Amino acid sequence: MRVSRLKLAEIELQLTEKDRNILTALRTLSFMRTDQIKRLFFNPKNQQEVPRAYATATTRALNRLMNKGLIQHLPRVVGGIRKGSQGRIWYLTEAGQRLLNLGKTEARQKVNLPSSMFLRHTLAVAECYTQFVTICRCKTEDDEGQSLELVDIALEPDCWREYEKNGRRISLRPDMSAVTASGEYKDFWFVEMDLATEVVQDILRKCKRYCEYYETGIEQNKTGVFPVVLFIVPDENRKERLEEAISDMKVSRPRLFLIIVPDELEGVLRSGAPTERLC
Repeated sequence: MRVSRLKLAEIELQLTEKDRNILTALRTLSFMRTDQIKRLFFNPKNQQEVPRAYATATTRALNRLMNKGLIQHLPRVVGGIRKGSQGRIWYLTEAGQRLLNLGKTEARQKVNLPSSMFLRHTLAVAECYTQFVTICRCKTEDDEGQSLELVDIALEPDCWREYEKNGRRISLRPDMSAVTASGEYKDFWFVEMDLATEVVQDILRKCKRYCEYYETGIEQNKTGVFPVVLFIVPDENRKERLEEAISDMKVSRPRLFLIIVPDELEGVLRSGAPTERLC
């Protein structure tokens, strides 16, 4: 759907703050499932069972933005036909990008349908982002009466780092970086979403880059600490395999890496990285 600049300006005036937040999230994350959007923007109390009214409100908002030509969903759904609209995968259309860029001179980005592997990884990152935000938004306090706060979160390319080795510029590319706080303590994180599609040797090469970056001291000079490198893996078998492989790396290195399965994320964010599990 081609939408004129004048029409976009009219539509922009009709948008609610929540509409703009949804569009911005889709620009940042590229693709999101309906349930992720629902948990981020329509379940403020982070209830385990999202009330039906929240799901209905999510569907209405997304359909309204779609009818205005700002977003669209992929032709397939996640979870099969029974999943219905809650399994749809949404993305920002060219018109949606242009609306967010009104008054700016940024170049347009062509919307390309993703490969299945790219989509899996992108949705995994979106899920991790959603969990970081919703876990830290929840007011549940720890044993010391301190709630968890999300101080900062960044996705690629904003979370990428560069360093120099032997005269070459090297790019370190985590999927996400974040800073969380509980009371007076802050935890710094580099996050890697692992879907067990990469061979272990590729993971080890990535780990060596983190070690090299640690040795530069760049990050420590900025914040005083080096972030824990958090690998989120699909199952216990992958977790054990990576822990063993990283522990056996034949390089002198600090213990930077924590491997977890998705169900462990909330506990780790609330308690911090357990030192005895770092490898």
